[in-house]
Amino acid sequence: MFKRLMFPILVNSVLLISVAGVSGPGQAAALQQKATPPPPAAPASFTVKITYSSKAMDALVKGKETVIVAGYLTASPIPGTPKKYVDHVGEIGLGDVQKEIAPGAVASFAGVKPTAAMMKWVDSSGPQLLINVYSGRKSSPNNLLDCGIYEGSLAAIQGQTIPISCKMIGE
Repeated sequence: MFKRLMFPILVNSVLLISVAGVSGPGQAAALQQKATPPPPAAPASFTVKITYSSKAMDALVKGKETVIVAGYLTASPIPGTPKKYVDHVGEIGLGDVQKEIAPGAVASFAGVKPTAAMMKWVDSSGPQLLINVYSGRKSSPNNLLDCGIYEGSLAAIQGQTIPISCKMIGE
């Protein structure tokens, strides 16, 4: 009886090993990745709270300057993504968001959602977000601020406040 139970298990194991060996490990991983795209990204909401050095705050207020908070949505592509959708750094663009705020204000983003048509090309790590902060160029044609960034998963910041600190360039 033991032999009768073990024989089908051995046959199935040999079949699985031989099928996996035909396509190769890289192709098998690519097929698996293609077959399981990430679920559609739910709209995300988050805030960005900026802190300023005293010199930066003084310069912004004196120059009646604004601050731009810009977010760029990207993703890594799955194998087989058409080259026309992949940029020079190997990512897919999924859209962007931007808020212009007064110094000291908080930038609130609601309903941030990647471009739906591009989600079929996104790998399992899902949409990523890069947030940059710079001056609104009201008092100068150049950016006045040297600010930190946020770079990470869009899903990870859902409902969160992202802290970014800024100082004057050269400070």
